[in-house]
Amino acid sequence: MIFNGDTNAPAPSTSQQAVVEKENKSTKLKTFTGQEFSDLYNSYAYPNTQAISEDSPITGDEAADKVIKELAVARGYKLRSAPVTNNFVEISEDMLLQQRAAVDWLKMQEAATKEGHDIQVNAAYRSAEDQRTIFNTRIKSIPLANIAARKADAAVNNVLKTTAVPGYSRHHTGYTVDIVCYTDASKKFEDSKCNKWLSDNNYQNAKTYGWIPSYPDGAGMQGPDPEPWEYVWVGSDVLYE
Repeated sequence: MIFNGDTNAPAPSTSQQAVVEKENKSTKLKTFTGQEFSDLYNSYAYPNTQAISEDSPITGDEAADKVIKELAVARGYKLRSAPVTNNFVEISEDMLLQQRAAVDWLKMQEAATKEGHDIQVNAAYRSAEDQRTIFNTRIKSIPLANIAARKADAAVNNVLKTTAVPGYSRHHTGYTVDIVCYTDASKKFEDSKCNKWLSDNNYQNAKTYGWIPSYPDGAGMQGPDPEPWEYVWVGSDVLYE
């Protein structure tokens, strides 16, 4: 038996300590500014991921790729990480998330359903290779020589408003979702009841299940134009006081 050195009484067992820690855990969610949400996401060490190489090609034209990356970084895009091992769970048809994010997504979806809100995912994990295909499809009308010569910055920036450079998308991690609201399918997401349910009281319902907004008001430039439907998982532990 192990004794407490201060009182000479038996020290609590590991299981007893776990119970005490659980009971003492705060049930009050932290309040975040838009910038604090952004800082939390960018500093969070995502499990089962590693940094994507910054040397990954985009178009295959080295000079054009250099300019595209410079323009992307100037907009606030950051190089992201990608899964190390296949730890995916299919949360709906062809929609994959890393396991911990998947569990919390399904819990949040169930809670929303109980309150009359049908939230679904229309984008989850996306590989850098898939992102490369998407990006090149949207930039193919711009001559690479013009991009390299800095004669097409405006046109490239127009693509970057809605489309990440491969390697720079939050979806690469497997901890990001784009949400659609089937309850208010005819409305823009930002005007939907689902968005209100997720975002009211400093995103209380989202934070309860470990999710935070990707592009909250007040966070500054983060790459694309703000996408109110995109949420990232950070786990609830870091969201409580």
